[in-house]
Amino acid sequence: MNLTTKDLNLLYVLQILMEERNVSKAAKRLRLTQPAVSNALSRLRRDFDDPLLVRSSKGMTPTPLALKIWPMVNTLCEQATEIFFREAFDVADQASTFRFATTDYFEAVFLPKMLGELQRTAPRVTLVMRPTAGSLPIVEMEGGFIDFAAGGFFGRLPEGFHGIDLFQESFTCVVRKDHPRVKKHMDLETYISLDHILVTLQGDLQGAVDRALAKRQLTRRIVAGVMSFHSPINLVANSDFVATIPTRIALTARQHLPIQCFPLPLEVPGYIVQLVWHARTHSSRPHAWMRGELIRIAHEFSLEMSSDRM
Repeated sequence: MNLTTKDLNLLYVLQILMEERNVSKAAKRLRLTQPAVSNALSRLRRDFDDPLLVRSSKGMTPTPLALKIWPMVNTLCEQATEIFFREAFDVADQASTFRFATTDYFEAVFLPKMLGELQRTAPRVTLVMRPTAGSLPIVEMEGGFIDFAAGGFFGRLPEGFHGIDLFQESFTCVVRKDHPRVKKHMDLETYISLDHILVTLQGDLQGAVDRALAKRQLTRRIVAGVMSFHSPINLVANSDFVATIPTRIALTARQHLPIQCFPLPLEVPGYIVQLVWHARTHSSRPHAWMRGELIRIAHEFSLEMSSDRM
C-alpha cells in the first residue's frame, strides 16, 4: 500500500458531498465547478470500486460503503483542519449551526437557558430544533441531517451512537384553579375519577401512569391524546380535565395560567433527558465543544431547578 498514489483531497470532496447530497451545492461550498466535483466523484468511485452516492428522488443517496467510511473520512478531515489551522480555530467564534431533534418540552425548559449561555460564550452559533416523534431519528443522524437528539424516550442506543444523561425529570398532575372536585390535595380516588389529557408522541394511549395503575388493577379515562407537552396545560386551565405532565413544565406554567399542581397520588418513575449523537461527529471539535457546553448548562440547570419546589 502506497498513499502517494492516492489524492487525499478527494476525501474532503467526499465529506462535502456526503453532507450536501448534491453536486451543485457541494461545488458551491468547495468553490469548484460542477464538472470538477463530478470528476472528483468519478475518481472516488474508481478508488473505492463503489458508486458511493447514487441519484434518488431526494438527491443523492449514500451506499452502505459510503456510510461505513464516512465517520473515518469526517474525523480525518477534522484532524487535518486542526493540524493546519490550530491557532486560528476557535469553535466559540465560529459561525456554526447545530441541528437538534427534540420536543417542545426541551424547547420550553432548556432552550432558554441554552440560548442565554450561548449568546454570551458563542454568539455566532445557531441552533435549529426539529421535532422527533418519540423515537431516535437514526437515519437522519446517520445521514448528517441531525447533529443531536435530546429526549427521555430513546432507550438502548443502537450501534454507532453515543449518549449522555443531561438531567432528571419527574411528573406532576395539573388541574385548573377552583376545580370543583379537587381541593387542597389530590388523592388517588379523585385522580382516576377525572377525565385525563395524555401526552402521546407516538399516538398510543398507554403512558407511564397507565402502567403504574395497571399494577394496582386500576384504569383511568383518557379523553384526548395530544402530541405537545404544552397543549394539556391550556386544555386543563379551561376545563375540569386533569393532566399529568413533566414537573418543570408544570412549575413554569403555573406562573402564567390559572392552574394548580399536585404530586401524583401513586408512584410513577421519572425519566432521564438524554443527549445523543452519532459516531461520525464524536471526534469533531465543534461537536465536542457543543456537548461540553450542553452538559455544563444542564448541570447548572439541575441545581437551579432543585431549589424550586412545589
